[in-house]
Amino acid sequence: MKYFASIFRNFILIALLLFVFSCGSDKNKSKDFSKTHIIPKTETFNATQKENTTRVSASEVSKLEQYNSETGTYIFSDDADEIEDLEVGKVVLFETHSLRKITAVKKEAGKIIVESEYARLTDYFSEASISYSANVAWDKNGIAATKVSLGQPIAIMATPSLFMAQEVENEASVSIEREIRGWKVGFELEPESGGKLNITLSAEKEHVCSIKAEGFISSFTSTSTIEIGNGETQEFSYQNDGLEGEVELKFAAVGLGSDIAILEIPATLERTILVQGIIPVTLRLKANLKIYPEVAAGTSSQASMKLTYNSNFGFSYGNGSMSTTGGVSNDTAEQTGDSNTATAGIAGMGVGVEFPRFEVGILGNTVVPYLLLNTHASSYLSTGLLDNRPCHTATLKYEAHAGVSMDFLGVMSVNNDYKIFEEQKRWTAEGSHCGD
Repeated sequence: MKYFASIFRNFILIALLLFVFSCGSDKNKSKDFSKTHIIPKTETFNATQKENTTRVSASEVSKLEQYNSETGTYIFSDDADEIEDLEVGKVVLFETHSLRKITAVKKEAGKIIVESEYARLTDYFSEASISYSANVAWDKNGIAATKVSLGQPIAIMATPSLFMAQEVENEASVSIEREIRGWKVGFELEPESGGKLNITLSAEKEHVCSIKAEGFISSFTSTSTIEIGNGETQEFSYQNDGLEGEVELKFAAVGLGSDIAILEIPATLERTILVQGIIPVTLRLKANLKIYPEVAAGTSSQASMKLTYNSNFGFSYGNGSMSTTGGVSNDTAEQTGDSNTATAGIAGMGVGVEFPRFEVGILGNTVVPYLLLNTHASSYLSTGLLDNRPCHTATLKYEAHAGVSMDFLGVMSVNNDYKIFEEQKRWTAEGSHCGD
């Protein structure tokens, strides 16, 4: 009897040890990323690594103290044992962080310093099937997990001005106001219960011009698929589904001249989708304001127009070529106020807002430099000097574009701008003679 009791105790002890070691073997699964990352609602990850590759666990990556993405320099604490053992020439996937090829590893001043160079996803995987579908929500928890960076606006009229970004974390909203080349630029992003992200974007030049864009975007679903076979990318797709939005543009100008400008707004909201606890897909949300004035001294132009829409748009790569997907539905373009221009010749003004403007990165590499909706409102008047028959028009034009850089996925020939859709509504003032 004592013999069987001893066997039973030993069995229980072995079972407990197996349980402890099995639970502790996958450190990524035990770590809760939900407070800092978006966890996909569906995901797949089946992959085969190439030779001369290795992975560094997320728990070891947490010992990273500094990283320079430009130089590929990592600085780890001296207890990062996995890092100290990395071999030069290895292509390394740093889980939750980046993918690089090691060029040097050394200990210096009590730190482990890793030097690295660029590596492609196809340098690491010979075969891979990676996909996800994730809800990007503008709720309290989502905003709390959002990284925000602020900086000085860039006015692109001749030589761009540079700015230094300042990172602000866990802000419930964004509000900035800056002066740039005579323009006072304001930008606000405010989440609303129910999953809306409200935007207010303004630019004002004293006594000359006032521009304001207001609206929102909804929560949406981000989906992506990557298929790699024989060390080459076979398919890649990305799409934002179910994104609803609204933007109203109002502007008024007197004698602005030809002060054409693109004002790059220096606020970036960053959310990271973590696929299988390993691969980070980073979404960066930005906005730009474009001004196309031709308002001479003694003339004026003003307009007020609004666009509401539902959208599903993105792109798909396969068989060596790229195609766009999706479009807009339930789109309504309307005038919400007077659109008029007073002039003795030909004058008018156009204002464009790029919002939402997304950048998409995988493992620290930008794959989609922009996926944007550009809304452009204009009001122009030709007084018809020859036949004294004026033409006064107002136009609201909206189009979606995707810029795609496939180099990180090992496809170097595809790097272009793709127009996903384009729509336009034009209003002609009563009594106008516009030749159509």
